[in-house]
Amino acid sequence: MRIIIATAAFLALATGAQAYCYSAPDTAETHYGDNGLRRTLCLQNELVQSTNQRVQKQLLDQTLSKLQRDLQQHKLLLQQLQTELALDEF
Repeated sequence: MRIIIATAAFLALATGAQAYCYSAPDTAETHYGDNGLRRTLCLQNELVQSTNQRVQKQLLDQTLSKLQRDLQQHKLLLQQLQTELALDEF
């Protein structure tokens, strides 16, 4: 249960507000390209952030799946030990 809560907290912290990339017309003052370049860089940063978040989520999902498998294996081992102890008592 602690692992699930920690995972949820980590995901909540990892998902920040993404930048809003607005489009502004280029003029002579912006050398007819600066605004487009700024927007392109902003969009690229958003893509990097969302990709990083997806990678983090995948890693967390993989870790959680492994922990759940390990827990299931431990439960099965515990059941086997309990069965063996019960049989030894007879």
